[in-house]
Amino acid sequence: MSTSVIVPTYNGCHKLETILSSLESQSIQDFETVIVVDGSTDDTIRFLNSRQTCLKEVKVIEQPNKGRAGARNSGANNAKGDILIFFDDDMKLDPACIASHLHHQSLVTRSIAGGRQILLRQKGDSIFHQYRCHISEKWERPLLDLQGAVNSVQPFFTAANFSVSKTLFQKLGGFNEALTDAEDKEMAIRADKNGIAIFFLSHAVAFHLDELSITSYIMRLRQYQRAHSSLSELFGEGKSVVYPNDAATFQFLNFFKEKVHQIFGWPCFLKAAEKERLMKVLPAAIRHKFFDLVTTSNVVYYPES
Repeated sequence: MSTSVIVPTYNGCHKLETILSSLESQSIQDFETVIVVDGSTDDTIRFLNSRQTCLKEVKVIEQPNKGRAGARNSGANNAKGDILIFFDDDMKLDPACIASHLHHQSLVTRSIAGGRQILLRQKGDSIFHQYRCHISEKWERPLLDLQGAVNSVQPFFTAANFSVSKTLFQKLGGFNEALTDAEDKEMAIRADKNGIAIFFLSHAVAFHLDELSITSYIMRLRQYQRAHSSLSELFGEGKSVVYPNDAATFQFLNFFKEKVHQIFGWPCFLKAAEKERLMKVLPAAIRHKFFDLVTTSNVVYYPES
Protein backbone atom coordinates (compact mmCIF):
# COMPACT_ATOMS: atom_id res chain seq x y z
CA MET A 1 0.00 0.00 0.00
CA SER A 2 1.90 3.08 -1.28
CA THR A 3 1.43 6.50 0.29
CA SER A 4 1.49 10.10 -0.95
CA VAL A 5 1.59 13.10 1.36
CA ILE A 6 0.10 16.23 -0.23
CA VAL A 7 0.92 19.76 0.94
CA PRO A 8 -0.76 22.68 -0.86
CA THR A 9 0.86 26.08 -0.38
CA TYR A 10 0.21 29.65 -1.41
CA ASN A 11 2.95 32.17 -0.60
CA GLY A 12 4.01 29.83 2.17
CA CYS A 13 7.77 30.07 1.82
CA HIS A 14 8.11 31.15 5.46
CA LYS A 15 6.02 28.17 6.64
CA LEU A 16 7.39 25.26 4.63
CA GLU A 17 10.56 24.61 6.65
CA THR A 18 8.47 23.52 9.66
CA ILE A 19 6.18 21.11 7.79
CA LEU A 20 9.10 19.64 5.78
CA SER A 21 11.21 19.15 8.90
CA SER A 22 8.35 17.38 10.65
CA LEU A 23 7.83 15.14 7.59
CA GLU A 24 11.52 14.24 7.77
CA SER A 25 11.03 13.29 11.43
CA GLN A 26 8.12 10.89 10.88
CA SER A 27 8.47 7.39 12.32
CA ILE A 28 7.51 6.04 8.87
CA GLN A 29 9.47 7.39 5.89
CA ASP A 30 8.11 5.27 3.03
CA PHE A 31 5.99 7.93 1.33
CA GLU A 32 6.03 10.31 -1.60
CA THR A 33 5.75 14.05 -0.83
CA VAL A 34 3.76 16.18 -3.29
CA ILE A 35 3.98 19.94 -2.79
CA VAL A 36 1.52 22.00 -4.83
CA VAL A 37 2.65 25.61 -5.27
CA ASP A 38 -0.66 27.30 -6.00
CA GLY A 39 0.18 30.48 -7.89
CA SER A 40 2.65 31.74 -5.27
CA THR A 41 4.40 35.05 -5.89
CA ASP A 42 6.98 34.72 -3.10
CA ASP A 43 10.24 32.70 -3.02
CA THR A 44 8.58 29.30 -2.51
CA ILE A 45 9.98 27.70 -5.68
CA ARG A 46 13.51 28.99 -5.04
CA PHE A 47 13.34 27.73 -1.45
CA LEU A 48 12.17 24.26 -2.53
CA ASN A 49 14.80 24.00 -5.27
CA SER A 50 17.63 24.93 -2.90
CA ARG A 51 16.59 22.99 0.18
CA GLN A 52 18.30 19.68 0.85
CA THR A 53 16.05 16.91 2.16
CA CYS A 54 16.21 13.32 3.31
CA LEU A 55 12.65 12.62 2.22
CA LYS A 56 12.35 9.59 -0.04
CA GLU A 57 10.77 11.39 -2.99
CA VAL A 58 9.60 14.98 -3.41
CA LYS A 59 7.45 16.16 -6.30
CA VAL A 60 6.83 19.89 -6.74
CA ILE A 61 3.86 21.01 -8.84
CA GLU A 62 3.63 24.66 -9.84
CA GLN A 63 0.30 25.94 -11.13
CA PRO A 64 -1.79 29.12 -11.51
CA ASN A 65 -3.75 29.95 -8.39
CA LYS A 66 -6.83 27.72 -8.01
CA GLY A 67 -7.45 28.01 -4.28
CA ARG A 68 -7.13 25.35 -1.61
CA ALA A 69 -9.64 22.95 -3.15
CA GLY A 70 -7.98 23.13 -6.56
CA ALA A 71 -4.49 22.76 -5.10
CA ARG A 72 -5.45 19.64 -3.15
CA ASN A 73 -7.14 18.14 -6.20
CA SER A 74 -4.02 18.77 -8.30
CA GLY A 75 -1.91 17.09 -5.66
CA ALA A 76 -4.19 14.06 -5.63
CA ASN A 77 -4.25 13.84 -9.42
CA ASN A 78 -0.44 13.86 -9.57
CA ALA A 79 0.13 11.54 -6.62
CA LYS A 80 1.05 7.92 -7.25
CA GLY A 81 0.14 6.58 -3.81
CA ASP A 82 -2.81 4.35 -2.97
CA ILE A 83 -3.33 6.32 0.24
CA LEU A 84 -3.44 10.11 0.22
CA ILE A 85 -2.58 12.10 3.35
CA PHE A 86 -3.18 15.85 3.27
CA PHE A 87 -1.55 18.49 5.46
CA ASP A 88 -1.70 22.28 5.32
CA ASP A 89 1.59 24.14 5.00
CA ASP A 90 1.34 25.71 8.47
CA MET A 91 1.30 22.44 10.41
CA LYS A 92 3.91 20.82 12.65
CA LEU A 93 3.37 17.07 12.83
CA ASP A 94 3.76 14.71 15.73
CA PRO A 95 6.34 12.05 14.70
CA ALA A 96 3.66 9.33 14.71
CA CYS A 97 1.06 11.29 12.70
CA ILE A 98 1.53 9.53 9.35
CA ALA A 99 1.82 6.13 11.04
CA SER A 100 -1.52 6.73 12.79
CA HIS A 101 -3.22 7.55 9.50
CA LEU A 102 -1.79 4.48 7.78
CA HIS A 103 -2.76 2.21 10.67
CA HIS A 104 -6.37 3.39 10.41
CA GLN A 105 -6.47 3.10 6.61
CA SER A 106 -5.18 -0.48 6.83
CA LEU A 107 -8.08 -1.36 9.16
CA VAL A 108 -10.96 0.67 7.66
CA THR A 109 -10.34 1.00 3.94
CA ARG A 110 -13.51 2.79 2.80
CA SER A 111 -13.36 5.82 5.06
CA ILE A 112 -12.09 9.35 5.55
CA ALA A 113 -9.88 9.84 8.60
CA GLY A 114 -9.41 13.30 10.08
CA GLY A 115 -6.60 13.86 12.55
CA ARG A 116 -6.33 16.37 15.36
CA GLN A 117 -5.43 20.00 14.66
CA ILE A 118 -4.07 21.45 17.89
CA LEU A 119 -3.15 25.10 18.23
CA LEU A 120 0.47 25.19 19.28
CA ARG A 121 1.07 26.68 22.72
CA GLN A 122 4.37 28.52 23.17
CA LYS A 123 5.98 30.72 25.79
CA GLY A 124 4.93 34.32 25.28
CA ASP A 125 1.60 33.53 23.61
CA SER A 126 -0.87 36.40 23.59
CA ILE A 127 -3.87 36.33 25.92
CA PHE A 128 -6.14 35.94 22.92
CA HIS A 129 -4.15 32.98 21.56
CA GLN A 130 -4.52 31.31 24.96
CA TYR A 131 -8.29 31.82 24.62
CA ARG A 132 -8.29 30.24 21.16
CA CYS A 133 -6.40 27.22 22.53
CA HIS A 134 -9.02 26.93 25.26
CA ILE A 135 -11.89 27.04 22.74
CA SER A 136 -10.20 24.50 20.46
CA GLU A 137 -9.61 22.08 23.33
CA LYS A 138 -13.17 22.53 24.62
CA TRP A 139 -14.63 21.80 21.16
CA GLU A 140 -12.43 18.74 20.67
CA ARG A 141 -12.91 17.16 24.11
CA PRO A 142 -16.11 15.17 23.34
CA LEU A 143 -14.46 13.66 20.25
CA LEU A 144 -11.47 12.18 22.07
CA ASP A 145 -13.52 9.39 23.65
CA LEU A 146 -15.83 8.87 20.67
CA GLN A 147 -16.07 5.26 19.59
CA GLY A 148 -16.62 4.66 15.87
CA ALA A 149 -17.39 7.14 13.12
CA VAL A 150 -18.35 10.78 13.70
CA ASN A 151 -21.19 10.63 11.15
CA SER A 152 -23.84 10.12 13.82
CA VAL A 153 -22.64 13.24 15.67
CA GLN A 154 -21.81 15.50 12.75
CA PRO A 155 -20.08 14.62 9.47
CA PHE A 156 -16.85 16.62 9.36
CA PHE A 157 -13.08 16.43 9.07
CA THR A 158 -10.38 19.06 8.81
CA ALA A 159 -8.61 19.22 5.45
CA ALA A 160 -5.47 20.42 7.25
CA ASN A 161 -4.84 16.85 8.48
CA PHE A 162 -6.70 13.93 6.92
CA SER A 163 -6.28 10.73 4.94
CA VAL A 164 -8.32 8.85 2.35
CA SER A 165 -7.66 6.24 -0.31
CA LYS A 166 -7.05 7.65 -3.77
CA THR A 167 -9.84 5.46 -5.14
CA LEU A 168 -12.37 6.88 -2.67
CA PHE A 169 -11.15 10.45 -3.19
CA GLN A 170 -11.67 10.09 -6.95
CA LYS A 171 -15.06 8.44 -6.45
CA LEU A 172 -16.17 11.45 -4.42
CA GLY A 173 -14.93 13.76 -7.18
CA GLY A 174 -12.36 15.46 -4.96
CA PHE A 175 -12.96 18.87 -3.43
CA ASN A 176 -15.50 21.28 -4.87
CA GLU A 177 -13.32 23.88 -6.60
CA ALA A 178 -16.19 26.36 -6.75
CA LEU A 179 -15.80 26.86 -2.98
CA THR A 180 -13.23 29.16 -1.43
CA ASP A 181 -13.96 28.00 2.12
CA ALA A 182 -15.60 25.10 4.00
CA GLU A 183 -14.61 22.75 1.17
CA ASP A 184 -13.81 20.04 3.72
CA LYS A 185 -17.24 20.37 5.34
CA GLU A 186 -18.89 20.13 1.91
CA MET A 187 -16.94 16.96 1.09
CA ALA A 188 -17.84 15.49 4.50
CA ILE A 189 -21.55 16.05 3.82
CA ARG A 190 -21.25 14.42 0.39
CA ALA A 191 -19.35 11.48 1.88
CA ASP A 192 -21.97 11.02 4.58
CA LYS A 193 -24.78 11.06 2.04
CA ASN A 194 -22.91 8.31 0.15
CA GLY A 195 -22.60 6.13 3.25
CA ILE A 196 -18.88 6.73 3.74
CA ALA A 197 -17.69 6.64 7.35
CA ILE A 198 -15.66 9.55 8.72
CA PHE A 199 -13.38 8.94 11.69
CA PHE A 200 -11.63 11.25 14.14
CA LEU A 201 -8.09 9.99 14.88
CA SER A 202 -7.02 11.16 18.32
CA HIS A 203 -3.46 9.89 17.78
CA ALA A 204 -2.89 11.57 14.39
CA VAL A 205 -1.74 14.86 15.88
CA ALA A 206 -0.69 17.97 13.98
CA PHE A 207 0.01 21.34 15.61
CA HIS A 208 -1.37 24.42 13.87
CA LEU A 209 1.02 27.37 13.79
CA ASP A 210 -1.57 30.10 13.62
CA GLU A 211 -1.67 33.10 15.96
CA LEU A 212 -4.28 35.73 15.13
CA SER A 213 -5.44 38.98 16.62
CA ILE A 214 -9.07 39.11 17.73
CA THR A 215 -9.90 41.33 14.73
CA SER A 216 -8.36 38.84 12.27
CA TYR A 217 -10.11 36.00 14.06
CA ILE A 218 -13.50 37.74 13.73
CA MET A 219 -12.90 38.30 10.02
CA ARG A 220 -12.09 34.61 9.59
CA LEU A 221 -15.18 33.52 11.52
CA ARG A 222 -17.37 35.78 9.39
CA GLN A 223 -15.92 34.11 6.30
CA TYR A 224 -16.61 30.65 7.79
CA GLN A 225 -20.17 31.63 8.66
CA ARG A 226 -20.90 32.84 5.13
CA ALA A 227 -19.45 29.63 3.71
CA HIS A 228 -21.48 27.41 6.05
CA SER A 229 -24.65 29.37 5.29
CA SER A 230 -24.04 28.68 1.60
CA LEU A 231 -23.64 24.98 2.36
CA SER A 232 -26.92 24.95 4.28
CA GLU A 233 -28.65 26.37 1.21
CA LEU A 234 -26.80 23.97 -1.10
CA PHE A 235 -27.84 20.88 0.85
CA GLY A 236 -31.24 22.17 1.96
CA GLU A 237 -30.56 21.78 5.67
CA GLY A 238 -33.53 23.05 7.65
CA LYS A 239 -33.63 25.08 10.84
CA SER A 240 -34.35 23.56 14.22
CA VAL A 241 -38.00 23.31 15.25
CA VAL A 242 -39.38 25.26 18.21
CA TYR A 243 -42.40 23.51 19.71
CA PRO A 244 -45.48 25.64 20.62
CA ASN A 245 -45.22 25.07 24.38
CA ASP A 246 -41.67 26.37 24.38
CA ALA A 247 -42.19 29.24 21.95
CA ALA A 248 -42.81 32.04 24.50
CA THR A 249 -39.81 31.09 26.64
CA PHE A 250 -37.63 30.69 23.57
CA GLN A 251 -38.64 34.11 22.23
CA PHE A 252 -37.89 35.80 25.57
CA LEU A 253 -34.49 34.15 25.93
CA ASN A 254 -33.65 34.88 22.32
CA PHE A 255 -34.65 38.55 22.76
CA PHE A 256 -32.51 38.86 25.91
CA LYS A 257 -29.53 37.17 24.27
CA GLU A 258 -29.81 39.38 21.22
CA LYS A 259 -29.78 42.56 23.33
CA VAL A 260 -26.71 41.40 25.27
CA HIS A 261 -24.85 40.64 22.05
CA GLN A 262 -25.88 43.91 20.48
CA ILE A 263 -24.18 45.69 23.39
CA PHE A 264 -21.01 43.60 23.26
CA GLY A 265 -20.81 44.28 19.54
CA TRP A 266 -20.06 47.94 20.23
CA PRO A 267 -16.55 48.97 19.03
CA CYS A 268 -15.47 49.92 22.55
CA PHE A 269 -15.67 46.28 23.68
CA LEU A 270 -13.61 45.09 20.71
CA LYS A 271 -10.97 47.71 21.54
CA ALA A 272 -10.97 46.54 25.16
CA ALA A 273 -10.51 42.93 24.04
CA GLU A 274 -7.45 43.95 22.03
CA LYS A 275 -5.68 45.40 25.09
CA GLU A 276 -3.34 42.77 26.52
CA ARG A 277 -2.68 44.66 29.77
CA LEU A 278 -6.38 45.01 30.52
CA MET A 279 -7.11 41.35 29.76
CA LYS A 280 -4.24 40.08 31.90
CA VAL A 281 -5.74 41.46 35.12
CA LEU A 282 -8.95 39.45 34.62
CA PRO A 283 -9.28 35.81 35.78
CA ALA A 284 -9.08 33.34 32.89
CA ALA A 285 -12.76 32.32 33.16
CA ILE A 286 -13.91 35.94 32.89
CA ARG A 287 -11.50 36.65 30.01
CA HIS A 288 -12.84 33.63 28.13
CA LYS A 289 -16.45 34.70 28.63
CA PHE A 290 -15.64 38.25 27.54
CA PHE A 291 -13.92 37.00 24.37
CA ASP A 292 -16.89 34.69 23.74
CA LEU A 293 -19.32 37.63 23.90
CA VAL A 294 -17.23 39.97 21.75
CA THR A 295 -16.47 37.44 19.02
CA THR A 296 -20.03 36.05 18.85
CA SER A 297 -21.50 39.55 18.82
CA ASN A 298 -19.29 40.68 15.95
CA VAL A 299 -19.74 37.50 13.92
CA VAL A 300 -23.42 36.63 14.43
CA TYR A 301 -25.05 39.98 15.21
CA TYR A 302 -22.75 42.32 13.25
CA PRO A 303 -21.60 40.07 10.39
CA GLU A 304 -20.87 42.88 7.95
CA SER A 305 -19.15 45.44 10.22
